[in-house]
Amino acid sequence: MTLAGYRYAHRLRENHKKTVVMISSEVARERATALVPHLAERAPRCEMIRRCPQETVDELYEAGLMQMMQPLRYGGSELNLDVVADVAMTLAAGCASTSWVWMNLATHSWNIGQFSEEAQDDIWGVDPRALAATGLAFPCGRAKRVSGGFRLSGRWPFGSGVDAASWLLVGAQIEGTDAPLERWMFLVPKDDFRSLDNWHSFGLAGTGSHDVEIRDVFVPEHRSVRPEILAAGRECPGARINRSPVYRLPAYSAFGFALSAVPLGAARAALDQFTAGARTRASTFSASRIAEMVPVQLRVAEAAANISFAETAYWTDLRELVALTESGEAVGDDAKLRWKRDLAFAVTLSKRAVELLLSASGGAALSTHNSLQRNFRDVYAASSHIALTWDVQAAMYGRHALGIAMEPGALI
Repeated sequence: MTLAGYRYAHRLRENHKKTVVMISSEVARERATALVPHLAERAPRCEMIRRCPQETVDELYEAGLMQMMQPLRYGGSELNLDVVADVAMTLAAGCASTSWVWMNLATHSWNIGQFSEEAQDDIWGVDPRALAATGLAFPCGRAKRVSGGFRLSGRWPFGSGVDAASWLLVGAQIEGTDAPLERWMFLVPKDDFRSLDNWHSFGLAGTGSHDVEIRDVFVPEHRSVRPEILAAGRECPGARINRSPVYRLPAYSAFGFALSAVPLGAARAALDQFTAGARTRASTFSASRIAEMVPVQLRVAEAAANISFAETAYWTDLRELVALTESGEAVGDDAKLRWKRDLAFAVTLSKRAVELLLSASGGAALSTHNSLQRNFRDVYAASSHIALTWDVQAAMYGRHALGIAMEPGALI
């Protein structure tokens, strides 16, 4: 960063010091835990309005959780992915939709921190509280090279949290090139995109994951980057100015850890809530305690085993990723594909756990006032994300393990 840029950023931090909160990993975990009762109380309304209530967004800002992965240079806390995962799991105990939105917005600050210094200044130099949603389906966007940058158009699905975002990170394929598949990623400000308010979903219903549309807007060169650079992590433009190992994380393999933290947290919450309630609840028909029924005991045991195995694999792999990036060592395809396999399988185990708990709950779990049915729906919805879908990730791992070359253009 230039001296003038440093002074400019310093002045901005001073001007916004009441709105940007730097926190430690310990404080992040404590504040996330304190928010859980508030999120649980608002969870039905979050689903009803199909987005996070504004008071929830405000509390996440006030707690300093929104800027957890934002660079220190712009007033953020620059915390690593393991802390983000811990917070996402914690918040999911109150409301998985809120956790999903927060996780997306917070981690996209890490991705912005991998862009050029000029791009980061465009965003946080103007507003240190700025957040970005995403539209990462490359075939949904088209871009043409023009003088100084690109002309970009497209319509992308699943813009989780877009209502709270002032920027959009999107992927597109480049037109008018001899390359068979040239893709780029772009940062676009709010004035240049439109949320279509069309999210009506069975699960993660409160995430506001609307389609987002861009119509022929100019994006300067410095607000673009090739996805292959983000996938590798170590050579990102932002990694040269933000010295934390966070900005060397390989984006495509690392992002699965953020995503899967939400269904794992929701499944753990479902187990804790079920066992606490079953200890005292009596059967409607026999008046005997639910906890004394052997089928219930068996389902609790199996659900707990599924969650325990999922969590063990998850944290083992995530600690390996953090250690590798902190050491500066390159992350190879073997590790990336193993992590992606394990994450998808961990989510599959979590899905199985909530199925077991729902089947052990009887008619009581059918009520919309029972949080177990919401956890069930949210875990299922999260498991449909392509990064967490077992068949997709298992096939990629199996192909690599059997010595078959990856499909052209695969981003891992």
